[in-house]
Amino acid sequence: MSDSIGQAIADLNQAIRSTSAITADQALAIAALIPDLHQFIAPIAGAGPENQPAYSQDPRFALALAQSVELTAHQALRTRVYAAHLLESTAAHTLTTDELEAVRAGSTDFTEPAQCTGQRPSFRNSTDLLASWLRLEHFEAQRRTDSAHHVFAQFDYHHQVYPAQFPLMAQRFRDGSLPPAEALSAARRLGSLEPKRTEFAPPTTSSVRDEQGQLVESVLNLEMDEPEPATRHKAVNLVIKTAREQLSQEQPEAEEGIFRKGLRRGLIWYEMGLRPVRAELFESGLTQSDNPRSGAGQTAREAFVDENAETQESAGEHPDFITDEEAATAESTDSAPISPAARRLNAVMNLLELNAKRLKRLQEAMGKRANSPDSSPPETEDLDLPVIKPQVVVMLTLAELEGRAETHGITGHGFKLSATDLRQTLAKAKIIPMVLGGKGELLDIGRSQRKHPGYMRLGISVRDRGCIVPGCTMDPERCNIHHIWFWSEGGVTSVYWSAMLCDTHHHDVHAGLIKVIPDDGVPKVILPNFVDPTQTPVRNRYNDVQAA
Repeated sequence: MSDSIGQAIADLNQAIRSTSAITADQALAIAALIPDLHQFIAPIAGAGPENQPAYSQDPRFALALAQSVELTAHQALRTRVYAAHLLESTAAHTLTTDELEAVRAGSTDFTEPAQCTGQRPSFRNSTDLLASWLRLEHFEAQRRTDSAHHVFAQFDYHHQVYPAQFPLMAQRFRDGSLPPAEALSAARRLGSLEPKRTEFAPPTTSSVRDEQGQLVESVLNLEMDEPEPATRHKAVNLVIKTAREQLSQEQPEAEEGIFRKGLRRGLIWYEMGLRPVRAELFESGLTQSDNPRSGAGQTAREAFVDENAETQESAGEHPDFITDEEAATAESTDSAPISPAARRLNAVMNLLELNAKRLKRLQEAMGKRANSPDSSPPETEDLDLPVIKPQVVVMLTLAELEGRAETHGITGHGFKLSATDLRQTLAKAKIIPMVLGGKGELLDIGRSQRKHPGYMRLGISVRDRGCIVPGCTMDPERCNIHHIWFWSEGGVTSVYWSAMLCDTHHHDVHAGLIKVIPDDGVPKVILPNFVDPTQTPVRNRYNDVQAA
């Protein structure tokens, strides 16, 4: 049986390669064959391992199958959008009811010309036909039609054909070595920036330009050459957001604030908008509060408790309609697990509680002093709440300081500053000049201590901007300072021989999975051979891409 299937596959491959053209029936037969083949490959529903083929237990087969199916999915997406293009280009919605019924029944004679109605068609346009024929939601059908306009062709109200709206994205979409979904997503986002076309205006190609006069599509096309997915995604987002901000005429200061959005899913939801400097301060505080090594991070990982309710419970008080027996036997509900979002909320609530305690004690002290002018203020015990110390780090280039650049600095968490934000920050901030590698810096303290001092950690953080392994998105506050020259092997504590790594990648280094090397003061990573056979030293670009 397997020999006959193998021979059939070989014959089909040979026939396809040797055939220059196929008929419509043959093309549809191949298209119908693909789902059957994948159903044959996929596991039988409800079947146990003993009923599965032996190769399904081989991890190498699983990996090769995932790769093959991914390529198939890419081609299926291209074909799906191409089908939407053909529906519009052939005016399929004008087919007669007899032709539509024949296609549905699979009895169409493709050797005869198609019959289209000269009267009112059954569908208004190809999008309505697509939605009805495939039982799609209307917006999904419209999305496919729009995608066909982006990467195949456009049509005016006379049904005259025009080039694709985004030719560079169209080229990427058709490139078999690139994922087509990314090109479609980028084209849709570019489409949202383009001016809306009036009913009788002819279709046009991409026209939105950035501040330097370059087509945004061209800039986006260059960023999409980045091989690392997370960095590429972040860079693409930045290009789109920057273009959208450029087109917007809003005043961001007028939109800043905290807004209550109402009740949803049993919670009161708030929305907050912050200017970059305030956002950096807020982000710094949240990141520190989520650090499991700090007291604030540990406190944030505990469920938030209302002290007033706790006091009332300890006093044995309860509502009148609840008896003492019911109150004694009542079981408290289990608290929800502490998620990262809940930890950040706990940190904010702890800060508010700390502020309230300090104000209350200050009022009590002032009240006692007012009643007894000669008495000294009472000694206040130390607060038992751990605190965080948010800080704003702004990085400026020499060109920005001299006014030769169009940018005005970027914060440690990637928020771009305006000229006004920068002036206000410099007026209030403590200026810490860091000319990385300058002769006046204390860059090396040898083996006098293993732990990096604060000023050295800050310098490494400014240089590395977080974990240096490509694709890692860990914030610098959550990273370790790694001794590239291992301390146990005689290494020293210095900026040159140090690099920022998250916990996971720090363990990977010591486990021998990845290597970190110094490259003229800029550490780089050598990934495992199965990830990068070339063993080229690389560095994380994710944190170098400026966030919006």
